[in-house]
Amino acid sequence: MFSLLNLAATVTPTPGEEGSLRPGLDPAQVTPGLLGFLATLFLVVAVIFLIRDMVKRIRRVRYKAMAEEEAQAQRERPADGPAAEAGLPVSHPEDPDGKPQRHAPGGKYGPDAP
Repeated sequence: MFSLLNLAATVTPTPGEEGSLRPGLDPAQVTPGLLGFLATLFLVVAVIFLIRDMVKRIRRVRYKAMAEEEAQAQRERPADGPAAEAGLPVSHPEDPDGKPQRHAPGGKYGPDAP
């Protein structure tokens, strides 16, 4: 109810009324000027550097996740000589005793990695 009264009480400008500056002010004096431009430029450059850093960090997290998945897959897959080093499937996943073969941790992303 009160919002309708407020709406009815507001004065709407007529199309002939334009906003005008205070006497003695030039429209060029009301612009942000060099200081406003430099502040905007600083913000744009800062945002660009922040976005680049964020993308780099996201990429690094994605690569670490891929490396962990690959290491997990290598831990689950038994190693068997040169076939395992070449990335080929291993045909003998078990020793002749029937026990699964275990391989030492390491490899491309292991503790011996550069």
